[in-house]
Amino acid sequence: MNVELRKSELCGEIKICPSKSYEQRAWAMSTLPGLNIKIYGRGNSADANASKNIATKLRNQRRRDNVFDCGESALCARMFPPIIALHTDTFVIDGHGSLLNRNIRYDLEFYEQNLGWKIHNYQFPFIISNARILPGKYHINGSHTSQVVSGLMLALSALDDDSSISVWNPKSAGYMFMTAGLADEAGAKISATRYESFMDIKIYGNASFHKKSLTIEGDWSNAAFLIAAGLTNGNIKISGLKYESLQPDRAIIEALYSCGAKFDVKRNKLIIYKSNIHGFEFNAEQCPDLIPPLCAMALHADSECKIIGANRLIGKESNRLETIIEELGKLGVSVTTADNCLTIQPCKKIKSATVNAHNDHRIAMMLATIGLSSEYMKIEGCECINKSYPDFFQSLKQLGANVMVSD
Repeated sequence: MNVELRKSELCGEIKICPSKSYEQRAWAMSTLPGLNIKIYGRGNSADANASKNIATKLRNQRRRDNVFDCGESALCARMFPPIIALHTDTFVIDGHGSLLNRNIRYDLEFYEQNLGWKIHNYQFPFIISNARILPGKYHINGSHTSQVVSGLMLALSALDDDSSISVWNPKSAGYMFMTAGLADEAGAKISATRYESFMDIKIYGNASFHKKSLTIEGDWSNAAFLIAAGLTNGNIKISGLKYESLQPDRAIIEALYSCGAKFDVKRNKLIIYKSNIHGFEFNAEQCPDLIPPLCAMALHADSECKIIGANRLIGKESNRLETIIEELGKLGVSVTTADNCLTIQPCKKIKSATVNAHNDHRIAMMLATIGLSSEYMKIEGCECINKSYPDFFQSLKQLGANVMVSD
């Protein structure tokens, strides 16, 4: 799918899509023994659907196979194995597309080394046997991902005895807090404490699950692109966001304060005003998915911007660090990287160009946000938005953007 964009002035109101990260954790939680929960406000992202399909299979006692297709979702592939192990000790983790390039082996080795699982194939499809979940004290390096920890927390909360997880060098602590909060809401008892260089997580056994239903929050990760578009191209309103959310990408609010953006919250709606953006420095180590929309904002600043956490971009759907530098370069933007920091110079005139999404949903949305300020931009390969926000371009059109989509 290709998308063409031209300079646009935005206005109006949009309801943001449901949070795929929140929904995926909800589907995983719905499979815990003793928890019968209905999920409302579901989205239609490919990642959320992959989680739903896995959960449906786990809850179907007459399932005919133990092959669990994660689609292109790294969260599914990392989070679901310990939860699947509550149901069966032999299964297969499969996937396709961009997931085949993600480093999932590193995460599965944790289960092999710490729980005695047998991994019979170190690439997709991963064949796993002797998969058991036992209460205990676990130690894990959190510099690579928080997703294994989220899966462990949920699985261990379903056991009879207490457990603990010590996470050193946690890079995505917010997602662990989000998982703990969601599980607690359903009746689990999990305490998570963040120290300077590690997290101490206690999971108490014999959880009394009581939650009957759950409504998925709006997605702060995807809302960040609309926020960036409003700051640069018009006044818009975004509904459906929980302002006190534990989603890590709610940190976009901190970025708004740091760059002098004008915004307001009224009647549960986030109102974004077209603003003069000041040069800013923002640490995105704990929320790397915000880096693409922050890049879009930085182009319109009155001085250079620095975004810390550049190294967190390397292991995503694409190598986002290389991709951002390459694609922004086509638009005449000066981007440099050094010491885990992206430095972006303002760009008063964005070049007309044909760019590529690199099969990465956040790159596609970043480029589209920038394209709203260009005379002409064509983005190739935009079908990747189905991963998290299939209706993204329809949302832009609803706000008045000059967008044309073609096969």
